[in-house]
Amino acid sequence: MSTITEADLVDYLRNRAVKKFNIRQTANGTYQVVVSLTWKEGELTLETSRKAPREWASLDRLIRHIQEKYGKVPTISLSLYQQE
Repeated sequence: MSTITEADLVDYLRNRAVKKFNIRQTANGTYQVVVSLTWKEGELTLETSRKAPREWASLDRLIRHIQEKYGKVPTISLSLYQQE
């Protein structure tokens, strides 16, 4: 799994280098931010300072975080977990 720090994400958003911005629901019901960059292949998962995926317990808290920390972001897509 490729990852990205919050500081790098803010910098890439400021420089319009984020191609896709996705909120992905995990199997345990939390939400993660996954992005694709214009100059790099693949998806990057936002990580904490402890190198673990950053997760939010609720979608409204994540949206508030995005609005307060990231400013203008490209269109956000939402992927909900589907149990098979």
